[in-house]
Amino acid sequence: MAGKRIKIAVSFGIVALVLGWLLISGFNENMQYYVSIKEVKAMPADDLTKGLRVKGKLVSGSLEQSDENLDKSFQIVQDNEVLKVHYNGLLPDTFKDGAEVLVEGKYTDAGYFNAQKVMAKCPSKYETTETYDQKVGNYKSTNSDANKEGTY
Repeated sequence: MAGKRIKIAVSFGIVALVLGWLLISGFNENMQYYVSIKEVKAMPADDLTKGLRVKGKLVSGSLEQSDENLDKSFQIVQDNEVLKVHYNGLLPDTFKDGAEVLVEGKYTDAGYFNAQKVMAKCPSKYETTETYDQKVGNYKSTNSDANKEGTY
């Protein structure tokens, strides 16, 4: 009877260890590290295989699209550092010049970021008109209360 209990306990222990190992190794492979453009460019070659997440603003006029397929390339900028990004897929509707963009993927040794996922920040509908106009370059300084209402 005691031998049966030991076998069952050992079996459960082995199963728990295997499940724990699978869980931890799965998280490590799918983990995305958030880094700045400057950090991406300074990474050693060994770290280029890691999944990365980089945020920046879309450089105006940098979007190039293929007429034959979904290949796209564009540039994002953060603290005067520019990163060239390649992406194959559909871009979000909010992907416009000057928009904040978050790309997920891997940096290549060829010097560009190969994005698997592209997200563009949606301007908040709760920003004041003045704040929104400043962000898109249409700053109009007025003291009217209408300008202080949210943009919807």
